[in-house]
Amino acid sequence: MAYDMWDGDEGAAAELVPLYVLLNGRTSPRNINLDLATSVIARPADIKRLEPEYQEIVSICGVWISIAEISAYLRLPLAITKVMVEVLLDQQYLDIGAPAEHKIALPLLEAVLAGLERL
Repeated sequence: MAYDMWDGDEGAAAELVPLYVLLNGRTSPRNINLDLATSVIARPADIKRLEPEYQEIVSICGVWISIAEISAYLRLPLAITKVMVEVLLDQQYLDIGAPAEHKIALPLLEAVLAGLERL
C-alpha cells in the first residue's frame, strides 16, 4: 500500500467515507448567508438514516452553536462544515438563526417597553 496511514489496520480504511462523497462533490455552500458566526440548533427528528458524520453534527446541535464551533469540534475545514450544515438545513434537521431571536418572549418585550414608557 502506497499510503501506510492506517498502521496495518486495513479494516479502518474501509470504515471511512471520503468527505466529497458525503457532500456529493460540492465544495462550497449554495447559501451565501452562511458564515462562521451563523448559529444553528437541532430540530426534533429521527437521525438514524443519516450518515454518522451528519448524525454527529445534529447531536452536538442540541443547543445553539455556531458553524465555527461545529467545525472546530469536528476538526473539519470551515467550508466542508458549511456544506454539511446546509445539507442538514435543507433536510430540516437544523434550524438557523440566533439564540436571541428564538428565546425572547413577547411578554418580556412588552414589560420592557412599559418600563421605558414610565421613565
